[in-house]
Amino acid sequence: MDVVCFGEILWDVFEARARGREPVARVFRRELGGAMANVATGLARLGVRAAVVGGVGEDCLGEALREHLAADGVDVRFVLAMPSRTGLTFVVRGARGEPRFVPYRHESADLALREEHVIPAMGRARWAVVGTSTLTPRPLARATGRFLDLAERAGARVLVDLNVRAHLWPDRRAMERAVAALAARAAVVKASDADLRAVAGRADGLRWLERHAPRATWLVTRGAGLAGAIGEHGEVHAPARRARCVDATGAGDAFLSGSLAVLLAARAVPGSSAWRDPAVWRRALRAGHMMGKKAVSRPGAVGGLLGLGRVRAVVEAARERRP
Repeated sequence: MDVVCFGEILWDVFEARARGREPVARVFRRELGGAMANVATGLARLGVRAAVVGGVGEDCLGEALREHLAADGVDVRFVLAMPSRTGLTFVVRGARGEPRFVPYRHESADLALREEHVIPAMGRARWAVVGTSTLTPRPLARATGRFLDLAERAGARVLVDLNVRAHLWPDRRAMERAVAALAARAAVVKASDADLRAVAGRADGLRWLERHAPRATWLVTRGAGLAGAIGEHGEVHAPARRARCVDATGAGDAFLSGSLAVLLAARAVPGSSAWRDPAVWRRALRAGHMMGKKAVSRPGAVGGLLGLGRVRAVVEAARERRP
């Protein structure tokens, strides 16, 4: 397996207004959600062998999630049916497509994974991808730790998506400690400006990374602005591609999948010449931005990830180390 993503699998539920008769009708549509499910889907659509680990309910919504992921080529053997209901998050979009999330996930299946559910086969991959949202509640955090232990033991490199959601934490200091400990295990840390503000507070976000993930390469995104890759190769930047933003849900997940696909194609791992090559990281940022532009073009985190031929060409060029 190339990549195993550990974490959220759920449905995002969008509200649309259907006009024509009065009163105005409310129409809801469901789209794949959960950061790690989104990343695995983006990778699979780029031809990467990707699996996702997580829980879904023993209900029709859970079965529909498995079918959705499998139809995209995601390995679903580690998607576990749990006796809890499938997680839902309502998404309300602003005028510029920026989402606000209203979760309905109390004791839902995606939060029910425990240490005993995590088996060695889950960690056998070239890369293990985790986000900080699995650090709370505590039993799920322990399951996350076991997954990373197994993955590192099997030789996987760790990519951490900060994806910090401060409102999930009753204790800010506990959040800072847990997120810092996770970042310290990473070969790559992906973070947005908002993530860094959430975890670093008034301190400088890059200083926070220097302190807590000094050996990692950092992928830092700034919405519609420059993204940067900072590490052994030095520092490279690439501007985001101009796009009409219909829905920004999942844009960061799409960016991550495009960037990681390039690293896999180039066989860029710590200690390799590709890891120290600025051109590889510049190409990773380019593929990430291309995927992000696709993601924001339609509602839902993966709804716009279609017609990926040009992104695949960038990934293939990385495999052949073409300029």
